[in-house]
Amino acid sequence: MPQFNDDFNALLDARFPILLCETHEESRVLARLREICNARNVPLFLWSLADGLKRSTETNAVYNTSEFTDALKHVDATPQNGLYVFLDAHPFFDNPLNTRLVREIAFDHYRRDRTLLFVSPRLELPSELARMSARIAMLGITADRVRSLLKEEIERWQRESRRQLVLDRESLPILVHQLAGLGEEEAQRLIRQAISVDGELNLNDAKRIARFKQDQQAGSLEMTLPDVTLDQVGGFARLKTWIAQRQAVFQNPALAPGLPMPKGILLLGVQGAGKSLVAKAVAGSWKLPLLRLDFATLYNKYIGETEKNLRQALDEASRMAPCLLWMDEIEKGLSAGDADDGISQRILGTLLTWMSERDTSVFVVATANDISKLPPELLRKGRFDELFFVDLPSGPVREVIFSLHLKKRGLDPAHFQMARLIEHSEGYSGAEIEQAIIAAQYAALAANGPLMHAHVESELMQTRPLSVIRAEDFERLRGWAQQRCVMVD
Repeated sequence: MPQFNDDFNALLDARFPILLCETHEESRVLARLREICNARNVPLFLWSLADGLKRSTETNAVYNTSEFTDALKHVDATPQNGLYVFLDAHPFFDNPLNTRLVREIAFDHYRRDRTLLFVSPRLELPSELARMSARIAMLGITADRVRSLLKEEIERWQRESRRQLVLDRESLPILVHQLAGLGEEEAQRLIRQAISVDGELNLNDAKRIARFKQDQQAGSLEMTLPDVTLDQVGGFARLKTWIAQRQAVFQNPALAPGLPMPKGILLLGVQGAGKSLVAKAVAGSWKLPLLRLDFATLYNKYIGETEKNLRQALDEASRMAPCLLWMDEIEKGLSAGDADDGISQRILGTLLTWMSERDTSVFVVATANDISKLPPELLRKGRFDELFFVDLPSGPVREVIFSLHLKKRGLDPAHFQMARLIEHSEGYSGAEIEQAIIAAQYAALAANGPLMHAHVESELMQTRPLSVIRAEDFERLRGWAQQRCVMVD
């Protein structure tokens, strides 16, 4: 792991007295630390509650150092320079004596050159120590390393089982993408599990890995693995072309080394026009887990907690990468209120910072109904790759929508007078067309007969779509989007 070694050496050269490494891969970190300390000729000491404090090259611990406080007292008193690594010390910082001892060691760092490194799966230092410390990350494995692991595990399984593995070549890039970023041991276990289940590697294994990654999180994002694809969505021809052009690069960035990774899109449009369906269909087409961010679940009455909840949700999405992050009705989470104490502005700042700085494979699909409530900072070029406007479906698109919903219910569209249905559904959204067919099904059921054309036409004629009820809002939205957005059709 050259990057970890380089970053750690830079922190040692900068003479930070306290270092933090949050990771589940303790053995990988210790292996890197041994390399670094050997190269620098720096003594390495390890402490754990089970073993006490001992030099990494020795088996016996220093006398009376099994307790964290006693180990710190020893380090504070010893003239021995070196790197002192404390494993799983996070529960002990509740004791103010321990905090003070760490500060004493840190204050003396320039004279005695003793560096403290705390390694734990999760660690938050007290505020009086935070400004004296620096964090270092043990990055997950790369796609190239995943491919090497897959090759090793496939060969091992075939050698031991004396069988040929069934490999779905089309699913292989998706599988690699899901494993990249995990810990090496973690990825190796998941590969072995996937192979041993049925002697195959396919799309089901990629989905299983996505569920595993979701199970490791405890955040507020809802994850699904959509089965719907863009082929099952009526209309959106221009958007479908745009998405198809970027799929290969998103799934395998190495195909275009100088091309930036696709970031995401904003879908603005009328209610019921299919924005939510498209978000699910993009995830289904790209075979990605869909993470839905509900801003309402983030809000907390205590100052700073709402922004913290958002940061945790965004961090969770980054750890789930590659994935699609769906921000539904984003204007409801970012619109400023008269008495929100600046929460909406802080939420916006947190979101914009993440959108600008993220370097993980998280494709964002944000949907919005009301442009007047969206902050202008969010609409600036570069936040999203493109702004799309979803208008009410045209006649040909409505015909496709009718056909899709009729076929979905086992009905032949040829038995319906499509020209009349298109005529009577002028101004209807896709959702309203589906509801008209559902209502027609109930009418047919009440009449003890099959669903007929007359049932659907009757429902269309007696319903007033939202585009009629809120005509002024629709025209205002269309007028804004005409010069600012790309039409989906």
